[in-house]
This record gives sequence, structure tokens and C-alpha cells, in this order.
Amino acid sequence: MTILDRYILKRVAVPLALVSITFIGIFILVDLFDHANKFIDNEVPFRVVGMYYLYYTPMIIVLTAPVAVLLATLLALGRLSRKNEIMAMKGSGVSLYRALAPVFLLALLVSLVMLIVGEGFLPSASERRIDIEEQSIDRTPSRLVRTDVVYLYPDGDMLLARRFNYRSGTLEEVSVQEFGDDLRPVRRLDAESASWTGERWMLEGGTERVFEGGDETTRTFGRLELADAEPTPDDLAARPIEPEEMGYVELDNYIRRLRAGGKDPRDLDVQLRLKVAFPFVTLIMTLIGAPLATGTRRSGFAIAFTAALAISFLYYAMIQIGQVLGEEALLPPWLAAWIANIVFGGVGLGLLLRAQK
Repeated sequence: MTILDRYILKRVAVPLALVSITFIGIFILVDLFDHANKFIDNEVPFRVVGMYYLYYTPMIIVLTAPVAVLLATLLALGRLSRKNEIMAMKGSGVSLYRALAPVFLLALLVSLVMLIVGEGFLPSASERRIDIEEQSIDRTPSRLVRTDVVYLYPDGDMLLARRFNYRSGTLEEVSVQEFGDDLRPVRRLDAESASWTGERWMLEGGTERVFEGGDETTRTFGRLELADAEPTPDDLAARPIEPEEMGYVELDNYIRRLRAGGKDPRDLDVQLRLKVAFPFVTLIMTLIGAPLATGTRRSGFAIAFTAALAISFLYYAMIQIGQVLGEEALLPPWLAAWIANIVFGGVGLGLLLRAQK
């Protein structure tokens, strides 16, 4: 890495760190004021509030990183442009692309950090944050009636039911599915209903199907007690797991099991692909911000901040549009997740190609 690379990298990295810390602080303050009444009414201890925002931080980092990178790029490169340092680099034989190389490298590193945070820290942190919010802040009671119940056993097997009644301890249209190591179904129980005996679920009026070596064996039964003591009615009354609480592999396996059970988890399929697509928005934001900042000498803080908010708003709006189109089957899941990156990446590449070299 040359002296010029280190100089440019420092010029961008310092405002990026400051902007990131500022955004995280603003996000926490806004959310704190939004939840203040709940904290006070439910007498939530300061320690619990602190833990809540500690577990919220990985999500905040992922959400604010694209805006922080864009704003830092506009501020840093805009300052270099105003002081004619970009022009001096070009005059000394350094092309614009070469000068921007360390900026794109930093954006790529931020994307990799977002991937690591999203896979390594976000799922467990989100699970604990949501648990704290429901149990200590909102104090949400157990759901007495749930529809489209999905319960995932620790070994990967699944229990599905169309309807669950907590008061009566009954399930309607139940399906228990067992999978092998290759995620292929090995046994399936389908029953009209099930009732909780106090220790286990008793299936009533159903069919057992066993899959072995490409053959299928079927038998009917009047009543059949499940061997597992889980899930209990309390387990089923708990909130369903959110996609943000699962890593890529875990969510992918969850989707495959749902499909094997006859479900169509199209919305989760879009969320799965967003786990890979979204972190690269920092690189795309840099692709847009770099030529904008170097192409004008009037990129003060107000202009840079306004441009960053406008571009980020449009990007997040396009992500939402893509999700809706994907969930409605108007776009394939992969395209629904990547459409914002494709459109804004194309815009950024066009701006970069048109910039003065």
C-alpha cells in the first residue's frame, strides 16, 4: 500500500468511524425515547435496558452502515475535491480509478464485516433482544390461539398445525415430519387433530407414512401418542422465530423443511437471499458516492447529508418494493433480493464511467 493509499484511506476511515458512532447513538436515543413510557410503566431496571440496547447494537450496525459509508465517502472525497487534491493527483499521473481504489477496498471490508456480524452475532443477539422486549418491556402474554403453527425440534424434525388452541390444549390438521441427515423425509404423520395429555400429544384420526429406500409404506391409525414430550402447549404459545434470529444455513434448512412439508415460504426465501445481498450495499453506495463527491466542489456537510439521506431512502424503498414483488411471486426470490443492488449498482457504475478520469 502506497503513501497515497494510506492518506486517502485515513481521510475516509476517520469520518466513517465518527459517522457510524453518531448514527448508532442517534438510533439508540430515538428508540429510547420511543420506549420510554414502557420502560417507566413496567419499571424496567436500568440493567435490563442496557442489555436490550447491547443486543440491539448488531442490528443497528447492519442497518446504519450503508448510510454511514455513503455519507463518509461524500464528506471525505468532497473535501479532497474542494481542496483540489483530486485534481493534483490527476495532474501527477494518478487516474481517478487508482485514487479511489482504497475507498472501494474500505467499502468492501465494511461489507465483509456486515456479513460476519449478520451471521456470527445478529441471530443470537436478535433472539435475546426480542425475548427481553417481550418478557421485560412489552410483557406480552402467551398467545391463546395461533394459526399456521410451525415447531422445529432440536434434531431438525418439524411439527406443523393449521390451528392451535392454548386453553383446550388441542391442535387441528397436524403434521409431524421426520428428516434424515440429507434433509429427505423418512417418516410423516398426518392427523385430523391432536390433544395434550399432560405429558405428550395424542394424535387422532391420521395416517403414518414411512419412506425407505425409495419405497413408501402407509398405514392408518385411530390414535397415536407422540414419543417426544416436546413441544408443550407453552412452547407452541411462545412467539414464532423471526428470520433475523437465524443464520443463512439455519434459515435455508428451515425453508427446505417447510417446503418438504407442503408449505410455500416465499417470503422467507426472499429474506434468505437478502442476507447475502444487503451487506454489499456499502460497496454500491461507495460506487455512487465517489463520483458524485469528486465531480463537484460544493459538497459541504449539508449537501452531503441531504444526498446521503435521499439516496439511502430510495435504496431502502426499492428493497421493500423488491420484497413485496418477491412475496407476491411477481419476481423470483433471488431477483427480488438483488434488484436494488442491480439498479443502484448500474447507476453507480454509470456515474463512475462518466466521471472525469
